[in-house]
Amino acid sequence: MRTHYDPTENDEFEVAKNLLVRRCAEWADRQQLTADPFVLAAALDFRHTGIDGRLAFWTKELAGKFLLIWMPRTISARAEEVSSAPNSLRTLIRYLHHTELIEAGSDHLTDIEAAITDAATEFPQAMSDNGNFGLAKFWAMTAIDSGVDPTDHAAMDRFVERVHEDTVEYDSAALQRVTARHIDGDHVSPGQAPMVPPVSLPPEDELAETTENSPLVWRLRELVEWLGRDGRALTDTGRLKLADARELVTRLNTGDTIDPVIGDRTYRTQSSAELTELGLIVAWAKKTRVVRVVKNRLVPIAKARPLLRDSRGLWNKAFDAIVELGDEILEPPRYGPAMPDMFFREIVPDILRSLFGMPEAFPVVRLQENVWLSCGFDDLDESRRGLVRRLTDNEVWRILRALDLLGAVELTTGIAEPTFLADLAEDPAVDDGIGALQAAERGNLSTTPDSGAGPVDLVRLTPPATARVRIWLLDEGRYAPLVGELTEATPAQLLGTIAERHPPEAAREEIDRWLSVHDSDGPERLIDAVRRCSFRSRGAAMLEVLATNSNEGTTLLRRLRSDHVLGPLAVQNLVNNGALDQNDLTEQEQALSLAEQLIQALETSGPEAVLEMLLASPPPSGAMEVLSVALNSGHPATIGLEELHIIVEPLERATEK
Repeated sequence: MRTHYDPTENDEFEVAKNLLVRRCAEWADRQQLTADPFVLAAALDFRHTGIDGRLAFWTKELAGKFLLIWMPRTISARAEEVSSAPNSLRTLIRYLHHTELIEAGSDHLTDIEAAITDAATEFPQAMSDNGNFGLAKFWAMTAIDSGVDPTDHAAMDRFVERVHEDTVEYDSAALQRVTARHIDGDHVSPGQAPMVPPVSLPPEDELAETTENSPLVWRLRELVEWLGRDGRALTDTGRLKLADARELVTRLNTGDTIDPVIGDRTYRTQSSAELTELGLIVAWAKKTRVVRVVKNRLVPIAKARPLLRDSRGLWNKAFDAIVELGDEILEPPRYGPAMPDMFFREIVPDILRSLFGMPEAFPVVRLQENVWLSCGFDDLDESRRGLVRRLTDNEVWRILRALDLLGAVELTTGIAEPTFLADLAEDPAVDDGIGALQAAERGNLSTTPDSGAGPVDLVRLTPPATARVRIWLLDEGRYAPLVGELTEATPAQLLGTIAERHPPEAAREEIDRWLSVHDSDGPERLIDAVRRCSFRSRGAAMLEVLATNSNEGTTLLRRLRSDHVLGPLAVQNLVNNGALDQNDLTEQEQALSLAEQLIQALETSGPEAVLEMLLASPPPSGAMEVLSVALNSGHPATIGLEELHIIVEPLERATEK
């Protein structure tokens, strides 16, 4: 069982939700705690539809948002009908801690419970304020108040007709509040953003050294020094005077650039407006707030002096400001820009997010394809499509060169990794949902070093840019893991997180870092975490992570084969990796392995899938015997074994037919 499911994994999420609700409610009953299954399910829906989608990650803010915003806007129920919501949420959080499912980075249990207590006092009012409803809930509750059952489609159709006829009484002021919030896009469930892989970053001093060497950081400092205390006078149109601009081109070395298109050439120049790269640097300095215009003079900002001495801080400010530089980076209007500024403000962050966490350099042609698709030019006629596509590709290059000037990307050429071809059809004529990559471009992308085909342009983020984009993602509420941040996690959090989200190359480093800061008994603590896990499918994934990234490997699994709790998991792993054959198992191990398989299937796929699995056992009449072997195996997962009894009755009915 996992604690994160993509939006496309609806069936898998529903199975996991039902499992968590069922087990949490049963645990709560034993603990004499409040646990309304409806509220438990709603809380899991709330997290699943959140931007990070992590079911077991909870903070004080998330608890308050669920009770005071999400439920009031989403759940069509009166306050008294869900009065147990605060205590039910409290029970869920306690259960996640009890089962060690709670994710690393979550707030402390006592802090979350205090936040729930505070929110509980406001909850009845929040649930009753119809101006706090979502648009769908507003009309559902209005229908209920009018005596209409929202689940009766025919009755609701008649209700909608009455609304249009203006014969339904409703709170128009509240509706205005609800509608205004809806139009503003203040939606309580933003939907999941794509998961990003964990990244590794160098130490802070190395990041600072890298930003110190940024071409833009050097130029910004040179610009401020050139301005002096009094600054420089500008023309009536607010531009640098031509003589000053020519002097500055030499000082900032913008006339000798890797880009002959945007590089500045001062001969035959009639206006500083023609010096596009210099104009970009000056505009960047303004947006970074190290210079400003005062009484038609470009002057340094005195308060920015500490920032100018801090290369990392200056670089970060410049990085964040790039989204405001569309007019300076994009093609001048007389050349017909393909990308309006409104797109630029969205495209630049999208480009940076696309490159984030990429283990290999990204083909520029694929990046251009992504931008082309996101700009929405599908309705262009064929006579203009080719021209606009070329202009759009050029705009992407201008963005990349500006990022290169900052030191945010590295531009190289080479052979593209095969992984960047995984979603392309072999035949370029096939509509594969990616777009119309040219046949030659596809050919280049599919080359190998010995094929003789030419290299392609590649791009990748630099470490400072990776660090900054990660901050962006975290500020958006997304999960952007950093290798090494789990060193203070519990053993269960470490293995569970790695099992769900870490690629192999990051998993070993994460475990090694964790072991380096813990006692010599660290490996045994990790094994104990697997032993305590009450969800066998999760325990299996945790043990596989541990075995794969342990120096002992198969030796560890063979040692655990005789372990009362972990034996079935160890045997399962040994069989799966070919280190053990089914014929090598004892009769007891075969029975335990069968029970293990059914318990895990019940957790991950649900009762119906287990039923189908059993009925597929030849002959069908032997299905009950198979289940009986599992139920009487003495498997250590008593909760999972007990849950298998829910299969007995439907299996009996199915085998009697």
